Amino acid sequence: MIDNLLRGIKSFFFNDVKEHRYKNSQKPLSDYLMSAFAMFHLKDPSLHHYRLNYAEREPNLKRIYDIHNLPSDSAMREGIDGILPEDIQAAFKVPLQTLEDTGIMEEYRVLGGYNCVLFDATEQYCSCKTSCPDCLTREYRNKEGEITQTTYHHQALSGVIAHYNHKEVFPVACEAIVKQDGITKNDCELSAVKRLLPTVGTMLPKTKYDLVGVFDSLYPTGPLLRQLSEMNMRFVIGIKDGYVLVQVAKLKKENKLHQFEWMTEKRDKCIVRYCNALILNGANQDIEVNYFEFEQFNEKGEKTFYGSWITDFVIADDNGEELVKVGRSRWKIENETFNTLKNQGYHLEHSYGHGKKYLATNFMLLTFLAFFVDQVAQKLDKAFDRALKYCKTKKKLWEKVRQVFDLLPCMSMNVIYRFVAREIFIDFPLLE
Repeated sequence: MIDNLLRGIKSFFFNDVKEHRYKNSQKPLSDYLMSAFAMFHLKDPSLHHYRLNYAEREPNLKRIYDIHNLPSDSAMREGIDGILPEDIQAAFKVPLQTLEDTGIMEEYRVLGGYNCVLFDATEQYCSCKTSCPDCLTREYRNKEGEITQTTYHHQALSGVIAHYNHKEVFPVACEAIVKQDGITKNDCELSAVKRLLPTVGTMLPKTKYDLVGVFDSLYPTGPLLRQLSEMNMRFVIGIKDGYVLVQVAKLKKENKLHQFEWMTEKRDKCIVRYCNALILNGANQDIEVNYFEFEQFNEKGEKTFYGSWITDFVIADDNGEELVKVGRSRWKIENETFNTLKNQGYHLEHSYGHGKKYLATNFMLLTFLAFFVDQVAQKLDKAFDRALKYCKTKKKLWEKVRQVFDLLPCMSMNVIYRFVAREIFIDFPLLE
């Protein structure tokens, strides 16, 4: 499975990414892209480290990643810097097609037929020295109000398909949070999500997949809810303040909130309270939302969790528990996605190159694409699963994969996973 996926990505880079170079284009742009993708897929800590290993890796890079012209550091950066991010973003359709063909999209349905997409942002680049016109800026001041330091950074907003009962998550689309052309103020998550939502809509056929977006408490705004409605995307959004909670407080005093509860296997008490048809706020009185909150108590009666959300699903006793699971699944984009990308070998916050145009954004997209491929392999590739179980941690697995990749001639990534899992051995004759 993994090798078919790698071939599909190389084919997409070759056939669908627009050529932007007018000179020095003897080497195919697809080799530049696939070489950068291989760097992130092998989890090399820097472009310099990746380049230093060209000599021993060249045969396997050709066989496994179909790279025939290995670029230099500067040539790779210059070649990828000019590629439009949307061209690389479209490559996510390759693993998404694999999910569809294997039935995973059906397996990940929630609430009677929806695929759950989690949205959140994270910082991907920060520097005190290197900057570009697109960089967001953050100023630090002393007590007198004087600027003592300015940092430059990029952020990434991501939409990730997830299911509350499955550990694997699948990035659908990413949007760079950077200063937009002609704009002097910093970009923000709310502006970026308006750009990302249409991209998510184009990645999956609307006629085939109904989506529910899950957001944190930054997002319950009238413009966003209107945009979601126009896209026919349902929502579950965390809420911590606003006019909705004013109405809820009044209903609580009047004892008009619906309530039901249950006990978990660990004897925790769970309580859901809900009401339907509340006004979002004074500025958007035509928008109605439904509210639910969840409390969990341990056997000692201590509260261990509390959360509250708004949704456009009509809430009832028979769907309240699953709505809570969907709302609470938002943590998966923090733990299963961003934490993995930053702390389990993907080096998302390391600067592989900043560039003058789109390099930092394109390297971010290729990192997410490599992560996507690994998540699909974890879900579907038995050899990957056995190798991960043998290594016990992903960091150890990436280390073993690089060792085998550097030392042994292999015809496929599947073979490397089998080497790591100790299913294939090489016996060398003893010297007399």
